[in-house]
Order: sequence, then structure tokens, then C-alpha cells
Amino acid sequence: MRAINVLLAVLVSLAIALGVLELGFRLIPAFAPPATLNHFDDTLGWAKEPGKSVTRRVGGEKVHFEINEHGLRDDAGVGPGKEPNTFRVLMLGDSFVLGFTVERKDLFVDQLEGWWRSEERRVDVVNAGTEGWSTDQEVAWFLENAEAYAPDLVLLFPYENDLYWNGQESYYGNPKPRFEPTGVFSAKTLTEIEKKKHLRERSAALRALGMLLGKKGTPPFNPEFGVLLDTPPAGYDDWIARTENALRNLKLACDSLARPAKLLLVPLPSKSAIDPEEKSFFQTWEHGMQGQTLWSPDKPVNTFLGLATKLGIDALDPRAALIAETKAKGKLYFEKEVEWHFNALGNEVLATWLHGELDRRGVFPPEHAPRSQGEIPEHGHAAKGLPTWLYLFGGLWLFLGTAFCMTYPDEKKPRAYLGVGAMLGSVFLIVLGGGWAIGHVPAAWRTWLFVGLVAVLLGFIAYKLGRRLGTVLELLAAFTKRGHWYLMPLVVVLLTIGSLLVVAASSPLIAPFIYTLF
Repeated sequence: MRAINVLLAVLVSLAIALGVLELGFRLIPAFAPPATLNHFDDTLGWAKEPGKSVTRRVGGEKVHFEINEHGLRDDAGVGPGKEPNTFRVLMLGDSFVLGFTVERKDLFVDQLEGWWRSEERRVDVVNAGTEGWSTDQEVAWFLENAEAYAPDLVLLFPYENDLYWNGQESYYGNPKPRFEPTGVFSAKTLTEIEKKKHLRERSAALRALGMLLGKKGTPPFNPEFGVLLDTPPAGYDDWIARTENALRNLKLACDSLARPAKLLLVPLPSKSAIDPEEKSFFQTWEHGMQGQTLWSPDKPVNTFLGLATKLGIDALDPRAALIAETKAKGKLYFEKEVEWHFNALGNEVLATWLHGELDRRGVFPPEHAPRSQGEIPEHGHAAKGLPTWLYLFGGLWLFLGTAFCMTYPDEKKPRAYLGVGAMLGSVFLIVLGGGWAIGHVPAAWRTWLFVGLVAVLLGFIAYKLGRRLGTVLELLAAFTKRGHWYLMPLVVVLLTIGSLLVVAASSPLIAPFIYTLF
């Protein structure tokens, strides 16, 4: 019986160690399993899950996604049906329209709506963007929902990889609809493919190990980028034919509504088409063009514009405006391998350009012309007022300072509050300043730099514990040998907290880092 208890104690200790390791790696965004917004849809392949709330870290920033009851990243209640005498603008697209990398206040879709409302226009904007969708899925969604949403203006924002995925029946193993090269689209019932996630996909620790020991060498050429090559790859003509038919069906659907909707095509360029520095990087990057020179980042946009002309669809080309603003204001996309999407400035520039172009083209009827001088809301910047962290700092300072004075009444109160404030200031400096500093480190180094800093901190803790560390290990060994497996979690927690507090008390320089861990 004692042998069984000893074995249980060993297993419990091992489970605790692995659990702590897993939780630690889950705190590092690069290793944590990604949060999902979507669920299976038997017509579209996947769609945003109504009522879903997710927070992700993208491009080094936290981004919150709130999906309303109609499966839109939009205000509660926005969905089928619209208010009388309202001009409805429907935005169709992928993750660029969803706003994969920015909060809603920084997304061009919401900025445009806020701008139009500030001009006292009765304009309602619906965001139907969904990550991973290609043109065919966006059009299939519209064919199913057009009558219910009753748009007056439809803006479609295709991206370069749409051309490839419009020719595929699945997206990384997920089934999706596609249009035939000709004819009217006929929706098919898709079957969800049951995919069992391997343990390495669910575990942050194993993901970290995989990244550390991953295969070296040049990865296979991404077939999405075949649409950029001067010499088209096999299947290219079929991809284009299916894309053309999707656009044809979209135009027919807009024209066939009880009140026909105006359709505008706005192909979004990649950052390689806008920024020469990004083009040079992408040409040599191992996950990009891998040194190939016979390619053009402008080819996909030109292809979409050519299809629009052939089908009689009005189109807007944002490239000249984005290039000019990049020269004047700086990067509009996240840099290099960090991300492919617009940053907050890029969204603001696109919103500003679209606002001017749509008015110049006269897409709004006279009754929805601006009644006052408006502007883009907040210009994508932080809201006015003191930052949230300052309120948190003040509240903690007041609470902890008062608690310290009550615990040590003989201590001079000004000195007590100053001491607590200094300690809190150090902790906040580590968290905020450290995050700012890491944000300026190249993306490829950030994760391992963070891991290195934690390793150094843990090493210093072990050094400061000195012989106490031996005592801790002896105590753990004693409990294990006695078979007190049911006490192991409590013992581990108490010893961990006690050891950290001992180190914090022995070194005022390291104390703020330890308190930051708590």
C-alpha cells in the first residue's frame, strides 16, 4: 500500500510540474492555442458564431471580438431588416473587413459609419466580413441573405489569395463552396470533416517544443502566391473563371433585388504592392517568394479590376492613395513577418480615401447627402481621458498603502505610502515598459526573448534561495517517500509562494519582478 501511495505522490508531483509548465507557456501568445470565432456552416463552410466573445493577441496587441446575435462583428441588433428611410451599406470581405488586427474603433468599416453619422446622414453600415472567406463564400452568403438585409450599396473587398481559394473545395481541410466556371450558383450541403486535434495542437508546451525543434530549411512554396507569378501555375485559368462567375452572380443578385443595390468592387492590395521595403522582404523571405524575381504584387488587383470591367461592375483602386500616404505618414500595414493586415493607421487612411471616393462618385442619393461637417471618429486614436492603468495604479496605491499603515501603525504614514507607491511603480514599469520594449523587438525574436527573461529570473531565484533550495527539495522528497500524495498540491503551492517571498525580501532589486509574477 505504501508503494502505491509513493507512486501516486510521484505522479501527482509530475502532473503539477507539467501543469505549471503548460500554464506558463499559455501565457506566451506565440505558444497558446488560438481562440476561434467560427463554427461549422453547412452552406458556407464556416461562419462567425453568434454571441461569441474572443480576445486574441495579434501583431503584439490585444484585439477583442464581440459577435452579435446575427453572427456579425457589429452592434447588437444589427442584422436583417433596416430602419425606414435609411441608406444601408453592406461590406463584404475576409479578415480585412472583419478587422482581424484592430479594435472596432480603429476598423475602417466602423470609422466610415461613425463619420457618416457625424455628418447627420441616415446611413447604416453592416459588417459581413469573416476571416478566411474567399470571394465565393462572400457571394454565397450574399445570395442567401440579400433580400433580408436589403442593402442599397454593396462594397466587396477581395484580396489576392481569393483568386487561388476560389478554385478550391476546401481551405486547410475545411470544406467550402465554390462556383462553377459558368452558370448560376447552386448551394450544396457541406459535410463537416471531423478533425481530431493532436495533443501537440492543444498543448502550449508541446507547441513551444515543436517550434524549438521544428524542421529547418526552406518550406514548400505557398500555392496562394502562384497568382503573383508572371507565368501562371497549372489551374490558374480555372481559378479565374470561377472568380469571374462568382462576381457575375453577385452583380445579378444586386440587380435582382426589389430595390436594386449598387455594387462596387474594391480590391485590396498587399503591402508588397504599396511599400517597396515590404516587397523586397517578401521576395527573399523563405515563407514568401523565396528569391523568385518573375512576379508582380500588382497582378491580383489588376486581375480583379479587369474582371470588373469585363462584367460591367464599377471598381475603385486604392493603390495610388495608399502609396502616397505610406510616403507621407509611414507604414499602413504591420511590418514584414509580423502580420499581413492593415494597422490602425492603414484602416484610417482607407476609411478617409473611401469617404472621399464614394462622395465623388455620387453613390449617395440627395436625401442622404451630408447635412453638417463631420469627421472620422477619434481618428483611430485612444479615447480621451486618463488611461485605464492610471486608475488601477491609483486604486492599488490607496488600498495597499492603507493596508500597510494599518498593519504597521508605528510606521510613518508618508513614508509608508511612498514606499508602497515606489514598489507599485516598479511593477507597473516592468509590465508596461517591458511590453513597450518587447513591441519594438523584431517579431521573430520576441517569444524567445520573453522565454529568456523568464529563465534568467527563475535562475536568479534559484541562486538567491541557495541552500534553502536543497531544503525545499528534501521536504518534497520526504512527502513523496511517505506517500502523502493528497498533500502534494498544497505543499507545492506553499513552498513556491514562500520561496518567492523569501527572495523578494532578500533583494529589493528583484522584488518588483517577483511581485509582477503574482
